[in-house]
Amino acid sequence: MHSRVHLVLASMDSLDLVSPYLFKYKRRNFLVKDELRPTGLDALQHFEIRPTDIFLVTYPKSGTIWMQQILVQIMDAAHPESAEDATNRSRVPWLEGRTADNPFRERTDPRIFRSHLPPDMLPQGVKAKQIKVVYVWRNPKDVLVSLYHFAHSWVLLETPQSFEDFFQQFLAGKVYMGSWFDHIRDYHNTRDQLNICFVQYENMLKDLRGEVVKLCAFLGKDLTDEAIDHVVEMSTFESMKTNPKANYKDLVETNTYKKKTMRKGIAGDWKNVFTVAQNEDFDNVFKEKMSNLPLTCIWEIKE
Repeated sequence: MHSRVHLVLASMDSLDLVSPYLFKYKRRNFLVKDELRPTGLDALQHFEIRPTDIFLVTYPKSGTIWMQQILVQIMDAAHPESAEDATNRSRVPWLEGRTADNPFRERTDPRIFRSHLPPDMLPQGVKAKQIKVVYVWRNPKDVLVSLYHFAHSWVLLETPQSFEDFFQQFLAGKVYMGSWFDHIRDYHNTRDQLNICFVQYENMLKDLRGEVVKLCAFLGKDLTDEAIDHVVEMSTFESMKTNPKANYKDLVETNTYKKKTMRKGIAGDWKNVFTVAQNEDFDNVFKEKMSNLPLTCIWEIKE
C-alpha cells in the first residue's frame, strides 16, 4: 500500500501543478486525479489510427454528450451490423481519460473516439490519414456556466469557491483543458491541415435535422429520410434525458458524478448567472482574444 502512495506522490512532484486538481502540460490543464501523466499524453501521439476512425473533439461542456449520441445513431443506421448494445460512453471512448473506460479495447470499424485535446496533442494519424474530425463549439458564456455546474458534480474537479472565482479562472485559462479561446483558435488555425467539420451547438438547437443532414454528408453516410428522422428523434434533449445509454446515468450511480449532468441544454443560460460587470469583463476579453477569428457566437436563442 505504502509503495503505491509513494509512487503517486513521486509522480506528483514532477507535475507542474496549477492547483491540487490540475497540472499544466503543453499549455493545457489536465486532471491530477486521473491516471494519465505527461508520458501517457505523449504516447497518444503514436496511437494507431485507422482510416475509418472518426474523432469527436470539443472543449469540455460544448455538446460532447449530445454529438456522441448523434454520431452513434448515424453510424448505427449506416452500419447496423456493427451496432453495439452498450452505453455511448463505452462506444465512443474518451481518448485521454482513464477513470471509466478503455479507449484501446478492440472494436469493429468504424470506430468513434472523443477527445478534448488540442490539435497538436492528437494522435499523428488523425492528420496523416486525414480522418474525419467533428468539432463542436458553443458560445463560451454558456460553456463557462455549464463547466461551473459540472465542477460541482464531477469528483475529479475542484468544487468552485464561488461563481466569481470560477469566472476569473475561466477567463485566465486556469480551468480543466486550459483556455477556451486557445482551444477554438488552435482548431480554427489548423482547419486546413485536418479533415474537420465545425458544428455550432446553437445551430443544433435551432435546426437539429439540418445539422444531422450536414453531418451525414461530411461522414459520407447516405441515410434515408426515415433514418434521419429516427436519428433526430433519438437525439433530442428530452429523449436523451430518459435514455440511460446516452445520459451517463451509470456515472451518477457509481458516484463519479454527484448529480445528473444533463441540466438544461439551452442557449443563453449565462444571462441568469452573469452580473453586468462580469458580462462586460467577459466581452472585453472576448473582443481581445477573438478579434481576428471569423466565428460568430450565438449568445442566446429567443424562445
